[in-house]
Amino acid sequence: SLSPTSLSKSGNSVLIQWSGIDSPSRLDWLGIYSLPSSHHDNFIGYKFLSSAPTWKSGSGSISLPLVNLRFNYSFPIFRWNESEVDPNHLDQDYNPLLGTAHLLATSDDELSFESGRVPDQIHLAYTDEDDEMRVMFVTPDGAGEEEGLLW
Repeated sequence: SLSPTSLSKSGNSVLIQWSGIDSPSRLDWLGIYSLPSSHHDNFIGYKFLSSAPTWKSGSGSISLPLVNLRFNYSFPIFRWNESEVDPNHLDQDYNPLLGTAHLLATSDDELSFESGRVPDQIHLAYTDEDDEMRVMFVTPDGAGEEEGLLW
């Protein structure tokens, strides 16, 4: 379960709780997905459940600060077996890439961010001047619920 299910700004944390994991393994992991419908291999981050003090009981919780990527987040749990660790299949930090073949748990809960509280959809662009850039973003216009483009 997630608490809360909506964050007001980037950098705020969500508490992710789980229970009922049979025969927990130190390689069980929580996937971080921003676009909940992503294929299992397309996680943007992960956290091993063994980072929670109570993981051996099959339940626990992890708190994660998150950035507003303008898509909801989801957090499925996977099992990765020792026999599946491939020392030749590494990420950019030289850690073995996690396996997603064994989905242990999913939740209907998705984490969202409240909209309209901060600049959103920030874009940088060059101008004709060598020492100048243009910044554009969407934010509430202050007159109501409408969003407007400010620059």
